[in-house]
Amino acid sequence: MPISSPLFNCQQATLLIERRADEALPLKTQVQLWAHLRLCPLCRRYAVQSVFIARQAQAAVDYRVPADVVLPAAARQRIQQALDQHSAE
Repeated sequence: MPISSPLFNCQQATLLIERRADEALPLKTQVQLWAHLRLCPLCRRYAVQSVFIARQAQAAVDYRVPADVVLPAAARQRIQQALDQHSAE
């Protein structure tokens, strides 16, 4: 992603925040992103939230529901009604 400006705009920064979760960014890009994050509280917040969401998503993937858990009849009925209503639409 070639960027001519020494600092990124917020859209570029958020894309790079997501990209760096999957791959190492070039050093120059890391420095530019670091500078943007020092100046932009909204992108800093986005970066923190992005890490939090990724960790929570991984924890959800890793979670296994015990086989002996039984859903109460009232909950099963509410879910079935919602499914029936959705399929009728």
